Amino acid sequence: MKLGNRTRRIRNSLSREEIRETSLLILREEGLEGLSMRKIAHRLGCSVASPYSYYENQVDLLKDLIKHGEDELLGMLRRSIPDENANTTFQKLAAIARAYFYFASTNRELHKVMFNTDYNTVHRKAFPQLPKSYRFFLETLREGFELGEIRYPKKEYPAIARMMWGWMYGLLVLDMTGMLKKRRGSDNPIEEGISYFKTLLEGTSPR
Repeated sequence: MKLGNRTRRIRNSLSREEIRETSLLILREEGLEGLSMRKIAHRLGCSVASPYSYYENQVDLLKDLIKHGEDELLGMLRRSIPDENANTTFQKLAAIARAYFYFASTNRELHKVMFNTDYNTVHRKAFPQLPKSYRFFLETLREGFELGEIRYPKKEYPAIARMMWGWMYGLLVLDMTGMLKKRRGSDNPIEEGISYFKTLLEGTSPR
């Protein structure tokens, strides 16, 4: 079937991966407000009904995008620690913070969908339990307590976990809203925070 100067693609010629990649491209260029099944179909040159062969509705698509983003983020966090045996717990946590900041900075719109509280229902469907990226962070932090590298009683583990993750997420929000400004003569904000957490977790001087 002709669609303008193009030939309309038949439903069976599409793949779930192709629809996902097109969705991510629209999300990156136009944000969530610009993402729709109609726009996906237009870019792929297919009927509006075609994407529904793989996704029941847009919520189902968002759930898949969240899972995809989570897999990408988890992979990046794991790759940030190339040799686990050669790093202290703090070095691993610092690598996780840098990798998380890089992921969110280069996938801004996807990160908003992944961690925006406006999509609580979608999140619960995508993650019946804790997101894998957060579990990876928690396991790394817990290891520090078990090895005695973090000099706090084990009962402080939940509070420190919340504080560290809250710092990382808060820093990203400041950056995405244009409020994160580097002071003259100061470190990169992510390195600045890592330095203070080194003092907190290892009991050493920040410089």
